[in-house]
Amino acid sequence: MDAEPWRALAHAPVAFAVTRSASHLLEYANDAFRRLTALAGPLVIGQPIARLFAAPAYRDVIALLDQISHEGGSAASAQEFFTDADGQGWSCAAWSDTSGNGRAELTVLELRAASPTEIGVALQKELAERLLFSSLRERDLADAAEAQSRRSGALADASRSLAASLDEQATLDVVAGLTLPQLGTWCIVDLVEADGVLRRLAIGHPDPAMQALVRELEASWTPHPSEEFGAGAVLASGPRTLLVADAGRVLATGDTSAETKRVLRELGAGPLLTVPMVARGRVLGAITFVCGRRDAVYTPDDIRLAEDLAARSAIALDSAALFREALEQRARAEAASKAKNEFLGTMSHELRTPLNAIGGYVSLIDMGLRGPVTPAQHDDLMRVRSNQEHLLVLITDILNFVKVGSGGATYNIIDVQANFAVVEAVAMVEPLLTRHRLDYVALPCSERVVAFADPERLRQILLNLLSNATKFTPEGGTISTQCEETPTEVFIRVSDTGIGIPEDRLETIFEPFVQLRAGLAGREAGVGLGLAISRDLIRAMNGDLRVESKVGEGARFTIVLPRAGAPVQVARGADAL
Repeated sequence: MDAEPWRALAHAPVAFAVTRSASHLLEYANDAFRRLTALAGPLVIGQPIARLFAAPAYRDVIALLDQISHEGGSAASAQEFFTDADGQGWSCAAWSDTSGNGRAELTVLELRAASPTEIGVALQKELAERLLFSSLRERDLADAAEAQSRRSGALADASRSLAASLDEQATLDVVAGLTLPQLGTWCIVDLVEADGVLRRLAIGHPDPAMQALVRELEASWTPHPSEEFGAGAVLASGPRTLLVADAGRVLATGDTSAETKRVLRELGAGPLLTVPMVARGRVLGAITFVCGRRDAVYTPDDIRLAEDLAARSAIALDSAALFREALEQRARAEAASKAKNEFLGTMSHELRTPLNAIGGYVSLIDMGLRGPVTPAQHDDLMRVRSNQEHLLVLITDILNFVKVGSGGATYNIIDVQANFAVVEAVAMVEPLLTRHRLDYVALPCSERVVAFADPERLRQILLNLLSNATKFTPEGGTISTQCEETPTEVFIRVSDTGIGIPEDRLETIFEPFVQLRAGLAGREAGVGLGLAISRDLIRAMNGDLRVESKVGEGARFTIVLPRAGAPVQVARGADAL
C-alpha cells in the first residue's frame, strides 16, 4: 500500500498501525509504533501484525482485532489492556476504517505503554475478575454437590421404602409417591395388567395444596393406549425412556375431557419424562414425571435418577407379586393338605373298627368256639389274621402321619442312652431278621453316647429304619447299627447291604406315599409313610434324618440328634409341624 495517506502522522507521538483483512496483515506503522514494538522484531509491511508482539501479548491483540472484524461498520471499536512476557503493560485501542462503500477494510490499532498506575489498576481488575470467577465456580460446584446429594438421598429413601415390605399394596403406595426432588415434579404411575389392560395406579403431587386436584384427576382420568406418555407409549415404542417437551399438547391426547384438561392446567405441566418399569423382561408399567414449570429442563442426572427409581420400583413390584402368589399357593396347599389329612384320619378311624371286629371273630373261630376247626382251616385263619394285622399297621401309619402333620403329636424330650434305644429296637425286629435269614452286626455304640430326644419317638424311628432294611435286603445280607457323637450332636446309623437307592430318589423317598419300587417287598410293604413320619418326628426333636446309598451296594440312614447337655437351638421343633 502507498504510505502517502499516513505520511502526516509518521512522526506523531501517538503510536499507531494499520492492518488489512481478517488475517490482520500489517499495512502501515508510524515511528512511535515501530519504537514500541522494536523489541519484538523488525517491522515488515505485509506480515501478520501478531509477529510484532511477544507471548502472551499477541493473543490479546489478535482477539481485539478479531472483535473489530466481526462487528464491522464504521462505529466498531474496542479497547484492551494486556501485559507482555516482560511485564510491560499496554493500553491498546482499535477501530475500523471503512471504504467508500461503507464496508470495513482497514483496522487502526493505537498502542500506548501503560503507566505504573494503570498497570496496578489493571492487575487489581484482573485479580477481582479471577476472584469473581472462582467464587462463581465454587458456587456452581456447591450447587452441583447439593443437587447430587438430594438425588442420592431421594434414591436411598425410595430404596428403603420399597424394601421395607413385601406387601403388594404397600409397595404400590410407595411407587405412587415417587418424585424428582430437585425439580418439584409430580408424577403419574401406570400399570400394565397381566391381560395387557392399562390401569392408572395413582397421581402423586408433592404440594399438599394440590391434593384436592390430584384426587379429582385420579377419579376421572384413565390411561389410554393413544397417549404419548405413560404405559401406553412405552408399550408402543418399546421399553425405553421418553422425553416430551410439549406437555400441554401431549397431556390432552386420548379421551381427555374438558374438565380433566382444566385440572391439568391448574396443576401445571412442563416437560414430561416417562421411564418404563421392567422386570424379568416384562413391562410392568411406567412412571411419568411432570415438571411443574414450563421452562424446566431435565438434566442427564435427573434422567438417570428417574430410571433408577423406575428400575427399583419394578423389582419391588415384581417381588411383591411373587410373594403374593407364593402366599396364595401356600394357602391352597395348606387347605388341600388339611382336607387330605382330615379325610385320611376319618377313613383310618372308620376302617379300624371293622378290622378289629374281623380280628375278634377270627380268634373266636380259631379257638373252636363256633365248632371244630380242621388244621387246614386253622392255617387259613392264620392268613386272615396276618392280613388283618398288616392292614392295622398300615392304618396306624396313616393315623400317625395325620397326627404328626397336624401338630397333634406330643414329645417328652429327655436324655436318652443311644445304645439302649438301639438294643430295644433290634430286639423288636429280631423275628423279622430270623425270618428273612439276615445277619445283624452291632458296631461300636458306647453307653456314654447320650442324645436329647423323646425315647418313644426315637424307638419308633429306629423300628421304621430297621423294618425297611429287612424288606429291601436279600436273604444272606447284613444289617448293622452304630453310634457316634461330637461335642454337640449324636449320630445313630442303620446300614444294610440291600438293593440300594438310586441317586435321583434319595430325597423323594422321604415324601409321603412314595415307595422305592412297587411290589418289591411283597405284602409286607407299607403305604410309603414310614420315612416321611420318621423325618417329621426327628425334625420335631431338633434333629434330622439323612441317607447315603448306591444302587446294589445298600443304604445307610443316619439319625442326627442334639447331644445331651449341649446347647440346643430350636430350628425345626414341634411348633414347625
